[in-house]
Amino acid sequence: MRRRAAGEHSQEQDLPPIDLDTSASELQLHIFKQSWKNVSARQPIGSIENPPHVETLTDFASAILERRLTDVVRYRRESKLADKSPVSSTSSVDGWGTNLSNGISKSVKGGETNLKKSTSPAQHDNDRILLTSRCRSQLRKFVKHIASMYHDNYYHGLEHAVHVTMGANKLLDMLHDGSVEFLDSSNEDFMASEPYLKAHQSEDNTDSLIPNGSKFSSSERGTASKPSSTLPPSTAQHNQVNSDTFAKFAFVFAAFIHDVDHQGVPNARLVEEDDPICNTYGRISVAEKHSIKVAFRTLNESDYDEFRSTVYETNEDKLRLHRIIHSLVLSTDIASPERMRETKKRWHEAFSRPDPDHGSIAFSRLSLAGKNATTKEIATVQASKLQLVSCDVNDTRREGKYEARGELLMKRNSMTTRTLQMEGGQTIEYFVSSSNKDDIKAALRHSVMLETMLNIADVSHAMQSWELFCFWNRKLYEELYSAFKAGRSDNDPSSGWYENELNFFRGYIIPLSEKMHKSGMFGERGDEWTKNATRIRDRWKREGKRVSIEMINAVRKDFE
Repeated sequence: MRRRAAGEHSQEQDLPPIDLDTSASELQLHIFKQSWKNVSARQPIGSIENPPHVETLTDFASAILERRLTDVVRYRRESKLADKSPVSSTSSVDGWGTNLSNGISKSVKGGETNLKKSTSPAQHDNDRILLTSRCRSQLRKFVKHIASMYHDNYYHGLEHAVHVTMGANKLLDMLHDGSVEFLDSSNEDFMASEPYLKAHQSEDNTDSLIPNGSKFSSSERGTASKPSSTLPPSTAQHNQVNSDTFAKFAFVFAAFIHDVDHQGVPNARLVEEDDPICNTYGRISVAEKHSIKVAFRTLNESDYDEFRSTVYETNEDKLRLHRIIHSLVLSTDIASPERMRETKKRWHEAFSRPDPDHGSIAFSRLSLAGKNATTKEIATVQASKLQLVSCDVNDTRREGKYEARGELLMKRNSMTTRTLQMEGGQTIEYFVSSSNKDDIKAALRHSVMLETMLNIADVSHAMQSWELFCFWNRKLYEELYSAFKAGRSDNDPSSGWYENELNFFRGYIIPLSEKMHKSGMFGERGDEWTKNATRIRDRWKREGKRVSIEMINAVRKDFE
C-alpha cells in the first residue's frame, strides 16, 4: 500500500462538501485578485530565495481545479433544469464536436424553486451538493500524486506547472473583460465564481472585483440574451468559449499535467538518446505524449473513482476530455517544425479571411499529412533559441505516421471525422456534430483559441513583468546548463544567450502575443500581452547583456 504523503488528507470528512451556498475560499479569492502581470505562486515575485513549498503549490493547483470542476457540475445541474423548463436555451457546437448550451439566464432561480419541492430534507441537501467530501479529497490526492511525478528540474518542474496553471486560469477570467458591453447591467446577481466585470478594471484595482463572501456559482448569469447570430464573429466565439465550463476545466487540467515526468531535456535529445518512450510514441512530441499518458493512467486508478466519475458524467465526457487534453498538450511542443506548421495553418484557417484565389483549407488538410502547399520556413524554438527550419511536405508526411499514437487526427477523405487513440490503446473515431461550414469554423476557432491561450500561459513570464521574466529566464538557463554539464546536451547555453533571447521575442513571443488581439476574444485588453512583451524585450535590449553575464557567472559558481 502506498504511504500517504505529508499533509495528505486521510479521511474524506476532512473536507466539507461544496454546495450551492459555498463561498469562495480565501485562496481562491487570492488567486482571482492577482493581476495578470503578477500571477505567481512565489512571493516575493521573482525572488530566487524562499521557493514555495510543495504543499503550497498543490494547494494552488487544487483550488483552481476544484473551482473549475464545481463550475462544470453546476452547469450540468442548471442545464438539466433548463431542459425541463418551457424556456429553451441556445446551443452551439464546441471545438471538439459536442453541442453545448450557450448560457442559462434564469437557471439558478429555477433550480432553487425545484429544489425546494424535494420530497425530503435529505434529498434536498443531496441535490444542493456540487462536490462531495470524497470527490474533493480525491481531487487533492490526485494533484499531489501528479506533483510527485514532476522531476526536480530547474525549469520544467512543479513550480512551472503551477505557474502555467495559474496563468491559464487567469486567462479564462480575463475572457470576461472582452464582453463587458454585452453584459446585462441590470442583473445584480451576476457576481459568481467566474466574475463578470461591469466596467473595465485596471490591474491595480483587482481587489474590488469580488467582495468577501461572494458565492462561487458557475452559471453564466449576466450574459446578454442576444442571439449569437446577431453578434460579431469574435463576440459570438467569445460567448461560446465563455459558456463552455467543461472545456475550461480541461484547459486548467491540461496546464497542470502538461509537463509531468519531464526529464529536463528537449524532445530532440530524447530521440537522439533513443529513450524508451520514443519506442512508444514515435519521434514527434514524445515528452508531451508521455505526459498525457501518465496523467490519464493516474486518473484511472481506483483511488480516484469518485473524482473521475464527477468529471466523466457520461462516456462522451470521457472521450471529450481526452480529445481536449491531447489537442492542448501537444500544442505546447513549440520545438517541432511539423507541429508549428500545423499550428500556423490552423490559426490562419480559424481567424484569417479566406483567400478568394485558393479558398479555405479543408478540415482534412489540417493534419500533418495534409496536402496543402508547403511553408518554406517555420519558426520553432529549442529552449530560448529560435530556429528557422525548412519544412518539406514529403518529410512531414513520412513523420505523420507517428501521429496515430496518442493524438487527434482527421481522416483525409472526411471533412468531419477524427480519430483518437485512448490510453488503453483502442482507436476511436468521432465526428463533428455539424456539417455546416460556419459551425465547423466556429468549432475550429474554439479549439485553436484554447491552444493559443495555453501557449501564452506556457511562456507567460515573457508577457508579465520584468521580475518574473528574469526569474524564469534564469531557471531555464540553469536547466540547460545542468543538461550540458551532465553530458545530455552538446551546446553550452552561455554562448549567445543575450542574442537568443532577443530572437525568441522576435520570432515567437511577439507574434504569439499579437494573436490575443487579432482573435478579438479579449476586447480592450487584447493588446495587454503584446505591450508587456514589448516592454520586457526593450528592457532586455538595454540591460540584457549585463543581466546575462551576471546570471552566467552566478550559475557557473553554483555548479562548481
